[in-house]
Amino acid sequence: MAKLTSSTTHGVLVLSLCLLLLHIFSPALSLETTKLRGSCVASERDALLTFKEGINTLHGSLLSSWEGQDCCRWRGVLCSNKTGHVVKLDLRVNLDEFPWASMSSNISPSLLALEHLNYLDLSFNYFGGQQIPKFMGSFKNLKYLNLSNANFGGSVPPQLGNLTMLRHLDLAGNYNLHLVDLVAWLPRLSSLKHLDMSYVNLSAAVDWVQALSMLPASLRILDLSYCNLNATLASLPLYSSNITALVTLDLEGNDFHGPIPDWLLGNMTSLEEFWLRGNDLVGMMPETMKNLHKLKVIDLRWNQINGDIAELMERLPHKIQSLYLGGNNLNGSLPNWIDNMTSLSTLDLGYNSLTGYIPSGIGKLTNLSYLELSSNQLVGMILEYHFTSLTRLETLYLYNTSLTMGVHPNWIPPFRLKEVDLSYCKLGPHFPAWIQSQTNITFLGMSSAGITDKLPNWFWNVISRVQYLDLSLNQISGVLPMTLEFLSTAESIILHSNQFKGRLPKLPMGLWYLDLSRNYISGPLPLNLGIVELNFLLLSNNLISGTIPSSLCNQLQSLEVLDLSNNHLSGQLPQCQTSGNSFRAKSDWRDVGCYLVIVSFYNNSLSAWIGTRLPNLVFLLLKYNMFSGHIPIKLSKLDHLQVLDLAHNNLSGTIDLSLVKFKAMTLTSPYTSDLNTIAANIVENIDVYSDPFSLFVITKGQILQYRKVNIFFLFSLDLSGNSLTGEIPEQIGALARLKNLNLSANRLIGNIPETINGLLSLESLDLSNNELFGEIPPILSVLTFLSHLNLSYNNLLGRIPSGGQLETFLDPTIYIGNNNLCGPPTSKNCSGNQTTMSDLPEHEDGYDMSSFYLSMGLGFAMGFWMIFGALLFKRTWRTTYFLFVDDICDRMYVFMVLKWARLNARIKKK
Repeated sequence: MAKLTSSTTHGVLVLSLCLLLLHIFSPALSLETTKLRGSCVASERDALLTFKEGINTLHGSLLSSWEGQDCCRWRGVLCSNKTGHVVKLDLRVNLDEFPWASMSSNISPSLLALEHLNYLDLSFNYFGGQQIPKFMGSFKNLKYLNLSNANFGGSVPPQLGNLTMLRHLDLAGNYNLHLVDLVAWLPRLSSLKHLDMSYVNLSAAVDWVQALSMLPASLRILDLSYCNLNATLASLPLYSSNITALVTLDLEGNDFHGPIPDWLLGNMTSLEEFWLRGNDLVGMMPETMKNLHKLKVIDLRWNQINGDIAELMERLPHKIQSLYLGGNNLNGSLPNWIDNMTSLSTLDLGYNSLTGYIPSGIGKLTNLSYLELSSNQLVGMILEYHFTSLTRLETLYLYNTSLTMGVHPNWIPPFRLKEVDLSYCKLGPHFPAWIQSQTNITFLGMSSAGITDKLPNWFWNVISRVQYLDLSLNQISGVLPMTLEFLSTAESIILHSNQFKGRLPKLPMGLWYLDLSRNYISGPLPLNLGIVELNFLLLSNNLISGTIPSSLCNQLQSLEVLDLSNNHLSGQLPQCQTSGNSFRAKSDWRDVGCYLVIVSFYNNSLSAWIGTRLPNLVFLLLKYNMFSGHIPIKLSKLDHLQVLDLAHNNLSGTIDLSLVKFKAMTLTSPYTSDLNTIAANIVENIDVYSDPFSLFVITKGQILQYRKVNIFFLFSLDLSGNSLTGEIPEQIGALARLKNLNLSANRLIGNIPETINGLLSLESLDLSNNELFGEIPPILSVLTFLSHLNLSYNNLLGRIPSGGQLETFLDPTIYIGNNNLCGPPTSKNCSGNQTTMSDLPEHEDGYDMSSFYLSMGLGFAMGFWMIFGALLFKRTWRTTYFLFVDDICDRMYVFMVLKWARLNARIKKK
């Protein structure tokens, strides 16, 4: 009993002591409990509210949650669980969630009250080009700073060098930043591990090489991609610098040139990722690359690396995981020992000059998920054993090769592809049955694959997740389903040049590109297409009939290209009605066409004009329809119009003076307007997803096809095959950029105006089958680029002028039907003095025409060879060059013929 009493007494004493301690420390515990619940410090809350007041935010901004007393519950604010101080401020804008949310105005220095801040992210906001605040260098505890894509400008304050605790610095995407004096602040960031300055223009930073050599040894990730460094790799101080512990080095898109030196990477044995895409590097990969045993990723795409592919792969560490070598000049065959590179997950060798067969060993790369061999000269069969162990394969690109798919009709692949492009491979004649097992496909390209089969019934269910579909240039038959709305993720559907039948189906809501041209689509256009964002609608060369329904007006307001040519459409274009709840009660094609660049309705039976408020319209093709009456004067308001084809309609009246003042056709330089940029972007988008877009124009006496870039050097006015009367306006000479003028088969009268000499770019002139009279103006001789002329079947008279450009036209039929014309090249003699180039007036500057032609020829030849020499070494220029071939050949031909004719004339005189 005594023992129990003693024990009880001891317990009471301990309990009493605990209660006493609890009473003494209860205020502190209460405060700590409050802090654990995250209640922020009042001074820091006030600082955040002051910061918010100085910021202009758009609707939906994340700062709208900054209300109430507990700032630790505000979005983007994180407090310490122990102290309650704000330690993290994440105000990065998620563009998917807040596409219009951003910050502007000044960043308040009130943030300095956040003394414990170690993380600050202001990326993807908009600060209007203002300078990064100098006070940001005073956050002594800051470890993470992200100011990327926030439109900061001016020079980077050297105070950032005070952030000695900083481990992560991201300034990427601020194009207006001036990093002039990098040495003043960058090397002082002694704790830095991650540095990203991609897309920041460093061309003015003369000390960037020095700054690179002084970076801290702690650095692990360095991103200087697209910084306009423009140097040789040999100038990089990587061998002698402190940054030997780099794990990732990104130098993409800087126009680095020359070879990759053997010593470049030196002792950077920790390197795991090396990105050099989009430079101008040449030669073979150095042998020292094999010493980088930790290297997992190397990207050398779109350079000029050359040599044998087998030799190059010998120089790689065998544990490489991602190898990007597409878009180079590699040759030879893939080595048979490729199966030794068992770690490969990505292999990109597309767009090279590889030959031979695909080795069977490629089917043993069990980790391979991405295989790109497109645009090579590979031959032979693709069989089941090429895919034996490729269970992880998700992307397969064999586009534009000479490979033949020879798998068994019942073959079930071991993989589930997401993206596959086998265009221009031999897959047919039957539709490949193995596609039925590929239910995860989002990208499917099988254009020009030799398929002459009916589309299987299972096909549309298999591709239910597709975003991009291209089955064009085959002979696939079948009836399109009534609706394609179940393809809810589809963005591009390209089925042109097949044998599909049926009516135009109802389309997916998100579709922006549709090409069903050159099929057998019939019936009227549906009243409801089911789409609202379509940018490209290509339905030419089908059997579509009826009128264009007015209901399409509200569905096609995003259209950029509309091609309904070669169908059976008739009637007037609709007066489009909108719903009463619309922001306007009535609209017409003027409202639909605010984005239109290309409109082609030719070869239908349409009979009413399209609207003329089309601010971006560049090509308007309406030939072979039933348009009648006068040409609307308002067409001249289409400032960007460079091709107007109204041939073979029922037009009457005179050619109004305003119609020969098209702004785009009068500009003397193609670079004085943005119209080429606008239209080029449109056609570039078409060409990415389909065959190169082209226009067929009757010029030079034949139907010529203009493709891709050279389409934007075509300026054409074709009013032929109508019933136009009156004279050719003298103002026609203002169209200095016009290359094709066709006014044939009308009822035009009067003289050929002398002002026609203003058409300095003219290559084709057709005035045949009119009622023109008077003499042929000798001034035609100065049209240097004119290579096609037709003046037949008029009432022209007198001696045919000679000399200059007219000496090149030796075909007498271009003057036939003018009974009162005489002189060469016709057989009819005439008396009187011959009009020659010597009869033409001298230029105002005193130089005669022979000097003019000589200087022009020499200048042209010199410019041509300078460009050609550059093209030998510049791949991107080389691609663009070939798109100008047709235009250059025409000009060179004219020049040489003219010089030859002149030389013959001199020989005869002697």
